[in-house]
Amino acid sequence: AQLDTLGFEWEVNFSVEDVWQERFEELCEYKEANGHCRVPSTYKENRKLVNWVYLMRKYHKEHDKKQDPVWKERFAQLEAIGFDWEVAVSSWQERLN
Repeated sequence: AQLDTLGFEWEVNFSVEDVWQERFEELCEYKEANGHCRVPSTYKENRKLVNWVYLMRKYHKEHDKKQDPVWKERFAQLEAIGFDWEVAVSSWQERLN
């Protein structure tokens, strides 16, 4: 009752899909500005994006997520914009070229 009097909202009005799409758009903007999708862990301008990129790499390593059609589509979207699943390997390859 006290929370009601304070105007507490009992329902959250966002979906996991909305959050995923928002972060994906932020990653696209980051790529446009920086020429790559390798958001550094020290990127202070958008900590949510840093955490999201980390989670995408982690989820990609999980076998069960790769079987899920929703995640397969998300992974395909990330690959279409040049997302690097293994940052250390990508950096190493760049230095060779």
